[in-house]
Amino acid sequence: MSKPVNVYSISQVSQVLNESLPGVLARLGYTETFELVDQKLLIGYSIALVAAVSFFIDKRFVHDDIVHYQQVLVGAYFVLSVIFWYFKKYVEKSVVYSGKTKNGNATIKISTAYEEGKPQYSVMFTDKDKKRVESKLEINTVFSAEGYLQTDLFLEWVKQQLATLDNKKQ
Repeated sequence: MSKPVNVYSISQVSQVLNESLPGVLARLGYTETFELVDQKLLIGYSIALVAAVSFFIDKRFVHDDIVHYQQVLVGAYFVLSVIFWYFKKYVEKSVVYSGKTKNGNATIKISTAYEEGKPQYSVMFTDKDKKRVESKLEINTVFSAEGYLQTDLFLEWVKQQLATLDNKKQ
């Protein structure tokens, strides 16, 4: 059993629920995918590579010979930084889990949020067809009075939300 959480701190509760999602969804037959993380890493490494090339040519060559190259590299750095910002703001959003079933028939993305001072955990389930189910989980339904997460209750709640999402498809 995990250690208890302060159920009056929605940020701690949200963190515990986010961390338990992969285990719960694994029990439901989902495998976590890391496509969004891989894409973010690719953009980040590209930014670092442009910066490294800029530094290298600045140290190796005379300033007057490389001004045009530096301008291109600064432009590339700017464009990649804007792409990275856009990716984090609009593509990745607040996605905490991305996965698919073992047979690959269903994919899912789960975004979470919370509002400080409200004992609700907002969860958005999105499937590959962009159908969505937004639900609010009352904290006291999955946590005991002592602050322990009751994973079986959380599993049942997630299962209900996935069933609602499946019913929306039909």
